[in-house]
Amino acid sequence: MSNMNSVWRSTLWFAIPLYLISNIYLIYLGEISGVMLLFAYTVYTGLLGWLTMRVTTPQPVEETQPQQSKRMLWIQIGILLIVIIFTGIGSNIPLWSNIVNWFYQLGEATLPAEWFGGPGNSIANPMQYFVIPFIILLLMGVKPAELGLGKGHKVWQASLIWLALPVVIWVVLLVMGLLPVQTLARRIIGNFFQNGFFEEFLMRGALQTRLKNIISTPWALTIQAIVFGLWHLRANTASMDGNLLAGIAICIASQAVGGFVYGYVFERTRNLVVPTIAHVAMNALSQSFGSL
Repeated sequence: MSNMNSVWRSTLWFAIPLYLISNIYLIYLGEISGVMLLFAYTVYTGLLGWLTMRVTTPQPVEETQPQQSKRMLWIQIGILLIVIIFTGIGSNIPLWSNIVNWFYQLGEATLPAEWFGGPGNSIANPMQYFVIPFIILLLMGVKPAELGLGKGHKVWQASLIWLALPVVIWVVLLVMGLLPVQTLARRIIGNFFQNGFFEEFLMRGALQTRLKNIISTPWALTIQAIVFGLWHLRANTASMDGNLLAGIAICIASQAVGGFVYGYVFERTRNLVVPTIAHVAMNALSQSFGSL
């Protein structure tokens, strides 16, 4: 136990300065209101992560998973990183981009935009983030239960923690007539299909579990969170008028924080249901009060 506490301290000594430097740089650029919003996001998700820990205590004995060689695990991680890089770049990748564009066009042709937002992504993203890596991992001998698709721990209790405030806010906005029912439904459905479960599978169910079999849990959480943050680099850099350092700072101060908390929730509940609910709820909620 003391050794694990030491590992947690080492990750915090790495992660906290990275987080502070990112926010300081954004303040230097004049993004004070954005930093305040991101800090509130950090506090809120951190509090819900702590409540999740309380609900899921004590932890049951972890089920023994089929052992795979480190060589095989590194190959799996390598394949996942290739998928993550391809999906992060998003265009002009031979063969891959053609396949993704075909699924995008299929979504545009079959799914109504009024319910799915960008309907093309509602098919293209599940294929990229879930179907393709899932099939690859299955063919490499990984069981679905190893990827967060098995029996969880205190799943519904933890889900209520993440749903409580968003539901209250949405009900108030609906009653006041400030949020149409169709708009709320579109946000929830769109976030589920375009990111939600499918991003959680790729980053937490697949990458985090592979990393955890090679390195300590705290470092597995930290690394997958940073990868998740940097995965958004292209969009974040574009939002900052091409400033690459600002894009990296937002990746760390925003998405990496969310990735760490979602990863921790996944670790505590051992199932992708709660991090998916948390992810979709936070995205849909942020669309009501400004983008995070």
